[in-house]
Amino acid sequence: MAIKSTLPLYERVHLKNSIPRAVELLILSLLISLLAYHLISLKQHGIPTLLAFLCESCFAFCWILVINCKWNQVKYIPYTDRLSKVLVTTSPVACYTDKYDMLCQKIEAASQTNVPSEVFSKVDKKNHPSILKTRVSGLMTNAPFILNVDCDMHVNDPQVILRAMCIFFGVENEKDCAFVQFPQQFYDGLNDDPFGNQMVVLFKYMAQGLAGIQGPFYGGTNCFHRRKVIYGLLPFHKATAGKLTDEDLEKRFGKSNKLKESAEQILSASPHSQRQGGLSSSVEAAKLVAGCAYEHDTCWGTEVGWKYGSATEDILTGLGIQEKGWRSIYCTPDSPAFLGCAPSCGPSTMIQTKRWATGLLEILFSSRSPIISTINGNLQFRQCLAYMWVLIWGLRSIPELVYSLLPAYCIITHSHFLPKVNEPAILIPVTICVTYNLYTLSEYLRIGLSTRAWWNNQRMARTNCTSSWLFACFSIFLKLIGLSQTAFEVTQKNQSQDDDGDDQKNKNYGKFTFNESPIFIPGTTILLVNLTALAVGVVDFRHTSYDESDVGVTNKEQGQVYEYEASTKYGSFVFDKLPIFVPGTTILVMMTALYVRVVGFQPPVDSVDGVGRAEKRYELHSYYTSGHFYKDHLG
Repeated sequence: MAIKSTLPLYERVHLKNSIPRAVELLILSLLISLLAYHLISLKQHGIPTLLAFLCESCFAFCWILVINCKWNQVKYIPYTDRLSKVLVTTSPVACYTDKYDMLCQKIEAASQTNVPSEVFSKVDKKNHPSILKTRVSGLMTNAPFILNVDCDMHVNDPQVILRAMCIFFGVENEKDCAFVQFPQQFYDGLNDDPFGNQMVVLFKYMAQGLAGIQGPFYGGTNCFHRRKVIYGLLPFHKATAGKLTDEDLEKRFGKSNKLKESAEQILSASPHSQRQGGLSSSVEAAKLVAGCAYEHDTCWGTEVGWKYGSATEDILTGLGIQEKGWRSIYCTPDSPAFLGCAPSCGPSTMIQTKRWATGLLEILFSSRSPIISTINGNLQFRQCLAYMWVLIWGLRSIPELVYSLLPAYCIITHSHFLPKVNEPAILIPVTICVTYNLYTLSEYLRIGLSTRAWWNNQRMARTNCTSSWLFACFSIFLKLIGLSQTAFEVTQKNQSQDDDGDDQKNKNYGKFTFNESPIFIPGTTILLVNLTALAVGVVDFRHTSYDESDVGVTNKEQGQVYEYEASTKYGSFVFDKLPIFVPGTTILVMMTALYVRVVGFQPPVDSVDGVGRAEKRYELHSYYTSGHFYKDHLG
């Protein structure tokens, strides 16, 4: 419902970001140049260059998606003081104030009525709370707007409802605002964000960029919805009065007469009538709809309410809304509108990230992917690219994993995938590395965050990508081939202070603790493999006395530099925090490779020329790879 007024209820401000755009395009051009270099030298350098080309192609595609998301950054500024003036003179909005007064009276009556609280406390845990609350609220209040907040979030801004109403009532066309999304912020966030789970930069730049396309994603909390949108109304259907028969209502909303009546009022935009029977009758009707059994043979979970089929039902629900042509708005007041609780340890953060990546991949490989929504629906192309950026989080683990192991492979095999130091092309990867890191660092500094926060988020991004997202890929692969089903894993969120005074829990608060979870195996393996390659490189350098062009010392030293940067982001957790779970097979492989390299590079006593050394190395290589080494030395 739009309100015509001489004073707008909100302002849409386009943020200037010319310099960040130029830097983003510069990084993209450098990535394309690096791809061109690898394409030209593909035949000359073989498999390492091919793998690097494929990985960097994925990175370039992801960077294009990032540029698309950040290109048009928009901020909405609601004017709550103007809303009160409009309410006095606008009769349609005055009716909502009357409904608000009626709601206050109902709440007051409920507080004085002895209604048993266990009516809804025994709901099956397998039920979907969001849909249950939507149905129950449709019977209790049937308000035209719904506020969705997680159980660990609370309202921090007393004017947050007024801000949302300014946008709902201020839009010229209702289809421009299906829901108003507020950012997630945390009251117990640790200094410098050691686990990278506060996502301040993500909400600042990416979400504001999405606001300039078709609107932000639905985040699952801190969001105001139009009830009729949740009920499945299309944006070009303003009302359905007289078009829905009782059979249609029963097929969509179930057999509850009161729920069908309330849904018809919302969809037809008819005036709300006073309910008969009082609060007790509403409670009796709510008992009927508060259960999964009520959803059988209805449209709940598919066309009505929150969508089923993914562990990230919020993204799926928002995608379904925007697929119909609705837009959304992102509101970022100066003071935090909502505050919540963030995971306070490393394993909880990684489990949460794994659940997100799993749910996103479920959407990507389903019939409701954004590509299909763009072709068959009303999802804009740029919004489709924005959804693709978040949905492919899990798939990004594969090129990240390969690229993190590629330097170690090149050092051990005396090959290389990057230009040599004496080649002019070496400036391409060096410039990419320097420019990208300075660019991301500037994003943190511009919003008042520290350099340490930037470093923590960078290393956690690499850790999550090669560990949590990789396990998400495994989960989806097993689901696609029919061997298992994905499960919703609840994120443990500890309070900053234990009420029971447990010293052990308080001692570990804020530390990256490790446990026996297999989620740590990929990152630990990557670290040890890279450290092994570094040790091999040092041994090679110390025991090599012949010409550098025969072994490629320059390439080896160059690989060590890039490898060190990749490994320290995960390794700093291991050596700065607590002891970790290290797989025995990884240690065995590491020690074996190091022992082989040390023995294999002892200069032979019967030869001093290069040919003699090459023959000796070949004999040693045959000995270690034939299995005799393991029989003689490892039992």
